[in-house]
Amino acid sequence: MGARRAWLLAALLMVSLAPVAWAQPEEPEVEMEPDEGPAPDVPLDPPPPDVPAPPVEPDPATKAAAKKLLDGGDAFFKKGDYYVKRKKPDQAKDQYERALAAYIKARELVPNPKIFFPIATAEEKLEKWVDAATHYRLFLGQAGEIDAKLRADAEKRLENVKLNVGVLALAISPEGAQVSIEGNVVGTSPLAEPLFLAPGEYLLTITADGYKPTEQKLTIEAGSESEREFELESAAVIIDTPRPPPPPPDIPMPPKPSKLPLYGAAGLTGAFFVGATVTGIIAVGKQGTFKDDGNDEDVREDARQSGKSMALLTDGLVLGTLVAGGVTAYYYMKVYKPKNVEYKKKVDERNTQLENQLSRGPKVLVTPWVQAGAGGLMLTGSL
Repeated sequence: MGARRAWLLAALLMVSLAPVAWAQPEEPEVEMEPDEGPAPDVPLDPPPPDVPAPPVEPDPATKAAAKKLLDGGDAFFKKGDYYVKRKKPDQAKDQYERALAAYIKARELVPNPKIFFPIATAEEKLEKWVDAATHYRLFLGQAGEIDAKLRADAEKRLENVKLNVGVLALAISPEGAQVSIEGNVVGTSPLAEPLFLAPGEYLLTITADGYKPTEQKLTIEAGSESEREFELESAAVIIDTPRPPPPPPDIPMPPKPSKLPLYGAAGLTGAFFVGATVTGIIAVGKQGTFKDDGNDEDVREDARQSGKSMALLTDGLVLGTLVAGGVTAYYYMKVYKPKNVEYKKKVDERNTQLENQLSRGPKVLVTPWVQAGAGGLMLTGSL
């Protein structure tokens, strides 16, 4: 961590001395880094629209808070290394996460690109390979003049991190096309840098106004580097010429199969079942009267005869229930259901015929054409 602390202190010192360098224009050899330049003391003419305004110089309190966060992040980082040596991965991960949070907050307070280095080292410890690779690249590309040993260390770390991710370079035509990975927009063509992606499968989507969108499945492997080229196809414009709607065609609706026999058979089954239930209850009651020794002999004999009749009637009604239920099931499966399937098929055919007749009409296809010194639109189609 000694090298990192050294460049961090140097960066903060450069930020604190930036106003002095600006106030001495007679020394052209002093170069300001983009993120460290203060606002000028003397009002200047507004810069052209394509020239970015100088960044706002952080106040001393903000710089002090950033330095405190960097120091705290270093302390958390060292404690994480301490737990790693003692084989306590959970405690080490917690300390690295705290260090990362402190570094990110310091970067928000003082947007110095050199802070990308400690951010990346913490992400590397947490195995956040894509984030670590991205921040190492930002550090190397934006930090300006840094110690040669530190730059070499960052380049080596970046190469090691890239063994755990895939690098995808995209060449896309036309310029200005929107590029998305799994629905997340990653930029517009041409992309300034290749993409870092974790190993796995992704859906690449490319869209642009006036062009047909393109989707492509990509498989990314750890340590791989690949380049893909895509050229979007121009989208043709279809114009429907207005015309009076045609009269609705006269296609009769097919007859729907009747459910009346099905309802009748089901009703008869229900009637038999209810009758069997009622007569069965009566038969059971008569049997109870017959078995009761306290009743007169005539009452018991009458109950025996009535119970026997009710039992026979119940048996007949149960048989009728089974027969009626079987007829109902047979009629539904063998008669009504096939007719209903055929009816639905005819309805679908009728609807398709209606749609085909209603959709008939002239269409014109408009496509661009270009020649040397000339251009225009070409109309093709049918009426």
